[in-house]
Amino acid sequence: MISAEQYDEIEDKYGKLIHKISQWISGDTAIATHDDNVQDLWVATMEAIQGFAKKEQMPFEEFWGSTAFDKYLKTCLWNHKNNKGAKISKKMNLTKYTVSANDNEEVLGLEAPKIASDEVPVLLEEFAELLCEDEQNVLNAIITDPKYFKPSGKANVAALSRDLDITWRETKELIASISKKINNEL
Repeated sequence: MISAEQYDEIEDKYGKLIHKISQWISGDTAIATHDDNVQDLWVATMEAIQGFAKKEQMPFEEFWGSTAFDKYLKTCLWNHKNNKGAKISKKMNLTKYTVSANDNEEVLGLEAPKIASDEVPVLLEEFAELLCEDEQNVLNAIITDPKYFKPSGKANVAALSRDLDITWRETKELIASISKKINNEL
């Protein structure tokens, strides 16, 4: 644990760097605001101090101000920034068009858009001439149940093949055929 004076020393020397690095963590502010990033970097700083003290078996007073500690702490902060940015980037597809419920309370009252049950038969009728019966079964399953989509937006071949009782290879070939016929990648 560090004392209040030690904390002040750390803030004087590294506070601006922590704020600068937190601004560089890009991504969705719904996942991580500037303040969240600053707090995460302070936690990383405290963990780095504990880690360095344990590794070098020295108290804070002995390693404070050393070049080795300076390099160690900066490396920890930049690595934390890169790891957090990578995690945010992975979630971008899921959160791309979201808005903050805190800033926009009206979104809490909105109903989620649903595919109306009467739209599915109309859609399937449009493709009935193009698709064979097996392709229609696969397309119907995909349209009516979102569990057949992976987070990436691609069709979940394993789930479809298991639920439709056809082989994985047949399912993959049917999806490829449907994609080609309707000009839409599944």
